[in-house]
Amino acid sequence: MKQVPIKNIELLKRLDSFASILYQLPHTFRALPKPDLTFATLKTLMADDKFVGYPKTHNYQSYEGEVAVTPSGRYKKRLRTEKYFFLKYMQYGMGEHYQQHEKWYFDTLTVMPPRWGHTGWHNSKNKGRHYIRFIHNAGSGYSISVTGKKQVTIKDQRRGQMGAGNWTCVVGSMGKDGKVWFADHNTGSRPRAVIDVSIPERYTSEWTNAIKFITEY
Repeated sequence: MKQVPIKNIELLKRLDSFASILYQLPHTFRALPKPDLTFATLKTLMADDKFVGYPKTHNYQSYEGEVAVTPSGRYKKRLRTEKYFFLKYMQYGMGEHYQQHEKWYFDTLTVMPPRWGHTGWHNSKNKGRHYIRFIHNAGSGYSISVTGKKQVTIKDQRRGQMGAGNWTCVVGSMGKDGKVWFADHNTGSRPRAVIDVSIPERYTSEWTNAIKFITEY
């Protein structure tokens, strides 16, 4: 896992629009389950041959699927539209100089509550993938990846109106071999939005080109 700068202005505008809608959705934030991202827990999961790849614990509002909202359906319609056009942008909107592919999908689309929001340890061995994870946080938080004895921790950046603002972009790969583990935590007093777009691990060149697209003006 590594952090990459978001330099594409059009992409930043689309991300800002997406986050604005996510934050406007009705949320039911709870204090439980509390984060358990200790290395003792990770060690236990690593030794569990029956672990299937998904996080055993998480605390966030998930919006990858359908959303039950107000009777008017206003939020549902806006979110469906934003999801559709953002994914099409990732699939086909990069221009002729970049390899594009319809296999991009939302792996995670969430709003995490302050302090307790988290994604528990997981290794995605059920579904090997390359990911691009856009994180918006006006508070504090971090993402952590562990491969063998190597640990990488990336803190959420908070820059206000400067550069990419409160957006952080982390990219990485989680293979079907289950050797890469990931977790994240919203430690601050503000909600944290996560937009994770992924592609099956066999499409490495498409993933590499998407990163290039993100990091170029």
